[in-house]
Parts: sequence; C-alpha cells; structure tokens
Amino acid sequence: MRSQVLGFCKAGSIVAALSLQVLHPVAASPRLVSLAFNSQLGSPQQIGADELRSRLTAAAGKRIVLDERATNALGSENTILAAAQTGSVDMAVLSGSVVSAVVPELGVFDIPFLFRDTAHAKAVAQGPVGAAIAAKFADKGLTLLAIGRQGFRNVTNSKRPIRSPDDIKGLKIRVIPNPIYQMTFKALGAEVVPLEFPLVYTALKDGRIDGQENPVPTIAGSRLYEVQKYLTLTGHFFAPVAFIANRAMFEQLSPADQAVLMAAAKAGAEATWQAQLDAASLEQVRSGGMDVIEKFDRQPFVDAVKSLDPEFEKRFGKDLLAAIRSTP
Repeated sequence: MRSQVLGFCKAGSIVAALSLQVLHPVAASPRLVSLAFNSQLGSPQQIGADELRSRLTAAAGKRIVLDERATNALGSENTILAAAQTGSVDMAVLSGSVVSAVVPELGVFDIPFLFRDTAHAKAVAQGPVGAAIAAKFADKGLTLLAIGRQGFRNVTNSKRPIRSPDDIKGLKIRVIPNPIYQMTFKALGAEVVPLEFPLVYTALKDGRIDGQENPVPTIAGSRLYEVQKYLTLTGHFFAPVAFIANRAMFEQLSPADQAVLMAAAKAGAEATWQAQLDAASLEQVRSGGMDVIEKFDRQPFVDAVKSLDPEFEKRFGKDLLAAIRSTP
C-alpha cells in the first residue's frame, strides 16, 4: 500500500505542491486544498464533489482554492483513502464500503437488507448513529464531513436471470474487498471474487468472473451492459458515500473555515441524496441490451443471509442494530 501511495503522489505534482502549501503557508494567500474521487462521470461522487466545490468557492473562494481531481488516473478508491490518511490528499469522496475497511464502524451500512429505503438510510446517516460513527474517524487520521448516497446495490451476471438465491449459486461474483460483502455473497452461494473496481470491466469481458454488484447508475455509467446480460434489482446493500478530510489539514483550518468546509460537504452530500439517477440509468442499461428483472420474491434473499445476524450483532452490537431498525 505504501508503494501505491507513493505512486499516487508521484503521479500528481499538485499533491506535493499542496503538501508544501500546508507546511509553509503564505500570508494572505489562498489555501490550496485537494479533493479526489474515483468514479465515472455523472456519478454520485462527482455530483457531491462538484456541489462541495461550488459551495466552498462561494463561501470561502478568497481563502480556500479547491483542486478537484477525478477518474482512475489517481488510482483506486483504496489508494485515495490511504492518501487522505497520510495527508497526500486533503479531502476525498469515496464509497462508504471502502472507507469501512479503515473505520469499521461505518460498516454497519454494509449489512444486507438492513435499510428499508433511501429515506430510512438518510435518517440513520444524519441522526445519532451517524454522529457516533463520525466520532470514530479521528483515531484513523480522518474527519468525516458528511455521509451521502450512492444507492442500493444490485446484482448483474452474464449467465442467467437471477430470481432466487439458487440462481446465484456457483456464479463467480465480484465484490468490493470488504468482509461483509464477501460473507453475504458466500451465504447466497456465490463463488466470491474480491476485486478493485477499475479491473471489473475487463474481468467480466474475458470471463474471469460471471457477475458483479453495484448501484444502477454505476452499472450504466461504467457501460457494464456491454459485458453483462442480466440485472436483478435485489437492493441487497445500501451504499453510502463518505465525504472525508485529512484530520491534520482540517484541524489546521480556522474554526470559521472548518464550519464553511463542513457546510459545503453537507451540501454536497445532500446533492447525492436528492439526485434522481436510477430511472435514466435503467433506461440506459435496457437500451444497451440488458434484461432487467424487477419482479421476484425478495424474501428468500433476506432469509438466505439471516445466518449472518449473530456475526453482525457481534461486530456492531444488538443495541445499535435495534436503533437502526427502529429509526423512522
């Protein structure tokens, strides 16, 4: 990982320049702050990052200049996360399921079929549970600025329509290198293949894996309909977006600028909650030739992962899970 982070820093000279700016601020000069994310254009990450930049420019444009960098040129989300921890990157907008590898408490959002709908997930993210999770970031060298929405994740494959857990059995399904994702799809009977997202399209194309799971906008934006035939709207995981900052950088800001940056990040997160991407994305994947399975009995999928409940209670506590389930 250290070599990846060094490679990341070497790839973008702006990062080194920003680091020097932090160490040797120039009086009365705007502060340069870097913001990185890795996703396709039009994704929730980009929508959130763009709104953050717009709000920050309007509120503190003479004091803070935001340098926004995107796409795979900066490396995987794990690489960007590591860079944010070390301070090579000041801020990042990342998949919550990636960030939970460093802040395990955020992994409660990864529990399958835990959230009833988007409104439920938002209430949890912006309520006491979200606040308690945010407090866990400091020890990891990070500050959680806001939680946004990537969307509910759905499974695709190139072999057969999936209408029950039996249809998943034996399929090679790519998942994020995340333990909860892996144990969930093992419980569903899949042969689990953890893989960084930039490698997924090629692995699907050459047949090394049969399928994968992602929100519909990611499936459409990454043109996975070119290498996948079937999409089932399982909605098995809710995927949050984490707006994070390097803790040292954030604490070096004045209290006023900290508040401005936090407000800009919350506005960026709200833009992801409000974004209406699924309908257009579904039309895109259908036009690309995908068969979309919408009508099926979801309960057998829920039942298939019930055996994991004791593990989730051990990791996160019965009281926390009860608090989430009872959140209106």
